[in-house]
Amino acid sequence: MERRASKTAYFLNRAVGYLALIGRNVRLPDAPGVWIMVADAERAPWEVAELLVATYPGLDANRLPFVALLTDFDVDEFEHEHQANAPPAPEPEVVVVTDEAEAEPEAAAVPAVVRDPTQ
Repeated sequence: MERRASKTAYFLNRAVGYLALIGRNVRLPDAPGVWIMVADAERAPWEVAELLVATYPGLDANRLPFVALLTDFDVDEFEHEHQANAPPAPEPEVVVVTDEAEAEPEAAAVPAVVRDPTQ
């Protein structure tokens, strides 16, 4: 489902590591993680970074890349560049299960006890 910004504001996506100024009614980029609104557009990007440092102590907000996405075309270009620069997906790990692992265990030999009828 396509999501759009309700107003021009700064959005943070911690999964992709971007701070973005996204325009009103502009589509939010299709990327891993969640775009959360963190500040109004009235602030400068460095002021927003200072707010993020105070809000998210584990986030190195001063090193976050910043992008302005003011049109849907900007979002398309951002998605295209992000996909081109993304590391390749890891190869799927194949696990082979042999029939021996699924076979039923062999029955152990149980010594038979035979009573001596003379006793």
